[in-house]
Amino acid sequence: MSKIVPCLDFEANERQRNSANLAAVEEEIAQRSGRLRTRILHFAEQFGIPEEDFWRDLEANPRGPLAATLAREARRQNIHENAAAAYVEALPLVSDFRKLPSVGKNALYVNSDGQILSGEQLAGAPRPSKSIDFQWTTAEINFYAAQKYTKAGGGNQDNQFNELERLLRNFQGRTNNGVALIVLVDGPYYNESRLARLQGLVRLQSPFSYVVGVNELHTLLGQIFNAKV
Repeated sequence: MSKIVPCLDFEANERQRNSANLAAVEEEIAQRSGRLRTRILHFAEQFGIPEEDFWRDLEANPRGPLAATLAREARRQNIHENAAAAYVEALPLVSDFRKLPSVGKNALYVNSDGQILSGEQLAGAPRPSKSIDFQWTTAEINFYAAQKYTKAGGGNQDNQFNELERLLRNFQGRTNNGVALIVLVDGPYYNESRLARLQGLVRLQSPFSYVVGVNELHTLLGQIFNAKV
């Protein structure tokens, strides 16, 4: 009997982290932390409001709107990538999981021939693709994955989408077997049209590539595993 894997709820995870961040601000207010004072001084100087006015309002309502504006934002803490990494690593068919660096000599990229190169191997040449986020083994296949959770459209988000397209297009040129590429995409941004564009770039023969949501990965890996045994 296969193990039941609970779904990853990105939105709930973000709300939970933001709530924890707001609770942390409440402690910082009580301690008048250096981080908080730096933020307050910035606004005090920008708008000519006395620093003590900020502290008075914060101490009166340590979980209120002003405190929320001074809290760390979950979306700026790589929360979605970290949550996806923990989820994938815990899947029953995943072994030797690694969360890869996004830059530097140990970051991994896919070049136009579909080969996977490190930042060190690129030796200062322009990045050929978005860096790969995760690596693991399933059924003796070395999987590489890029992961994105995106809510709304816009310039930066559209650029990230174009990078995923380039990544899949580059992998089309690969000839060596024993590896697979997965693009994990979640969030309202990835509507039917955008998903169709990405899925139109997958490799349909070995070495395969795939486009799925994180919560579909368990089923996909099971299908791949069963096809190998």
